[in-house]
Amino acid sequence: ITYSKMLPDINLISNRRFKIRNFQEDKTATLEANPGLRYDGEVYKFSRFSGNFYLTNPDGELIESFGIVIFIPKAYPNAFPVVVSVDNKIEKIDDFHISKEGEICVEHIYIANKLAKAGLRLYDFINYYLPKYFSWVLLKQNGIAENLQEWGHKDKGTIQVYEILIGTSDEAVIKQFLERYLGAAKIRRNDKCYCGNGRKLKECHREAALFLKSTSKKIIEKDIALFS
Repeated sequence: ITYSKMLPDINLISNRRFKIRNFQEDKTATLEANPGLRYDGEVYKFSRFSGNFYLTNPDGELIESFGIVIFIPKAYPNAFPVVVSVDNKIEKIDDFHISKEGEICVEHIYIANKLAKAGLRLYDFINYYLPKYFSWVLLKQNGIAENLQEWGHKDKGTIQVYEILIGTSDEAVIKQFLERYLGAAKIRRNDKCYCGNGRKLKECHREAALFLKSTSKKIIEKDIALFS
C-alpha cells in the first residue's frame, strides 16, 4: 500500500459496510472495527478517540500497532479528523509527514477540505487513510522507498495538487487558470475554460473549478505566487 499522491475518489472513502447515519452509529461502527480504540468523550470541543491502531495483513494478522489519538472537530461530519501519534514508533520529522508534536499529515489540506465539505465519517477515514499511511511509513523506515509516492512538503505539495488537478506542469497555464477562476463570479458550465484552450468549462476543467470551491479564495490567491 502506498501513500498515493493522486487525488482520491471520494467514493472509495465512502465504501461503507453499512450506511452510517449519525455520529453515534459512526462511533459504534468505528469501535467495532478497531478494537484497539476507545471513545474518550468530548475534550475541548473535540470528540476524542484514543488507543492503538492495529495494522494487519490481508489475513488479519498483526503487522504493528501504533498508539494514536484522533480528534473529531465539532463540525462533524464536515470536518477532517486530526490524528496524533503518541508513541515513539515514528520519528517526528517532515520526511515521515509528522510534526514534532506528533500530528500526522495523511492528506493535503485542499483535498481534506473537499472531503470534509462532502461529509466524512470517521469509520471511512480510518479504513482508508490509516492503513495507507502506516503501511507507507513502515516501508519508508525500512528503506523500501523506491516505489513509494508522497506529497511534497509545504509549497511543493500545493504545486503538485494543482498540477494533478489541472493536468499540466506548465506554470503559465496553472497561473492563468487560477487567475480566471478567482475572477469569475460564478462557475458557469458554458463559459470558456479558465485554462485558455478555447473549450467550454463543462467540456474541460469544470470539476477542477468545483474542487477549488472547498478552499478559500484568499488562500488560492496567495498560491498564484507559486507560479509567477
